[in-house]
Amino acid sequence: MPGTSSTSSRLSGKLWRLFAVFIVYGCTLPFHFTTDWTFVANKWAHLSWNPLISSETGGRPSLSDVVQNILLFVPFGALGVLARRPSSRSILLRIGLVTGLAAGLSVTVEGLQLFTLDRVTSVTDVAADTLGAFAGAIAAHLARRLLARALRAVGSLGLVTGKAFYPFLVASVVVCAAAWEPFDVTLDVGSVAHKVHALQHDLWHYGGLTDEGIAVIHYVLFAVAACAWLDTLGVRRAAAVTILVGVPLAVGLETSQIAISSRMPGLEDAVVRAAGVGLGAVLWRVGRRVRAPGMWLALLVVATAAAAAMANLSPFTLAPQYRTFGWLPFMGYYAHTTFDTVSHVIELWLLYFPLGFVTAVVLATPTRAVLTAVLVTLAIAAPIECGQGWIVGRYPDITDIAMSAVGGWLGAWVGTRGAMLFDRTAARYPARG
Repeated sequence: MPGTSSTSSRLSGKLWRLFAVFIVYGCTLPFHFTTDWTFVANKWAHLSWNPLISSETGGRPSLSDVVQNILLFVPFGALGVLARRPSSRSILLRIGLVTGLAAGLSVTVEGLQLFTLDRVTSVTDVAADTLGAFAGAIAAHLARRLLARALRAVGSLGLVTGKAFYPFLVASVVVCAAAWEPFDVTLDVGSVAHKVHALQHDLWHYGGLTDEGIAVIHYVLFAVAACAWLDTLGVRRAAAVTILVGVPLAVGLETSQIAISSRMPGLEDAVVRAAGVGLGAVLWRVGRRVRAPGMWLALLVVATAAAAAMANLSPFTLAPQYRTFGWLPFMGYYAHTTFDTVSHVIELWLLYFPLGFVTAVVLATPTRAVLTAVLVTLAIAAPIECGQGWIVGRYPDITDIAMSAVGGWLGAWVGTRGAMLFDRTAARYPARG
């Protein structure tokens, strides 16, 4: 339907432009500019025009730096393609245009870096940025086509029934994203063998309380959504079926982390997630008798606050003095690698996403749901972030509060506008009689 494509395209266009601004901001941080033309001329003189030669070292470019630059521009390419309604006749032109704009943006940023004291202008970065945007554009186009085919297949089987399938789909994506972020898949046999060896020595692999509360929330909501969906399909004993399928799924997702470079599977994590499935099935049965949406939302707010405190205040060791609060956005992320930053941001999003989504389901009205979700998220995230100043190894940062709010907003948007878009799209693929 035209309305579906135009709405999603407008949102993608806004995010695309916003991300372009973020790239300029992030690539010139911490804004140590200079007007010393001798210094600038010296940087220009040492600039290598060969993308295979590093301007900084004169040798081969750092592989990690190249990968980071590619990853930085992947969203730019993806959003650029999604910002235009799909058309087979114009997609190649669109990909070419987005890639060209990415190259121009990268050249602009690298030019600005000539006038900074602590940034290195690099042709290698321009090549990597352009490649990342191209890869993102291709991936977005293929993903959109694959999603349409998958939805057509699911719809033809009659599995998209009523309002229950969409929450189940969203919950499934959340548990998969939580298990696989930051998506640094490895094919290195040595890395996998090292993890297997570590598990042989310590299968439980308990490292202290961190994300257990978040995991329980994710799998409780997954189980509730699965039970509701199976019930609408007429499956008898939906709770039992959910446990029989959900527990192996939880264990399987945890085990799959053996192929994620920055993740380490463990039996403790698998047990926690499996317990979340069981608890969710029980709560679904209770919820059929106790129909009080406001009460359940309040319970989720309390659970989210507890999970956030557990994740962000561990190891719960008091510092001798309060650490300075970071007020400059993303300055605290500057010293970390791209994968570290991506992982941290996704963790914050996934922490508050369920709260936003459930708020949207309960309140229904888009504007009210989004506003409530963001305000409640801020009410939880801000005090906890400020409290990190008293915890050893923690650093309070305004960016974390902002990213938490984005997680709550995103959950509310997916639960309202996103649900409307899904319903309109699903209507194009009705079940076969």
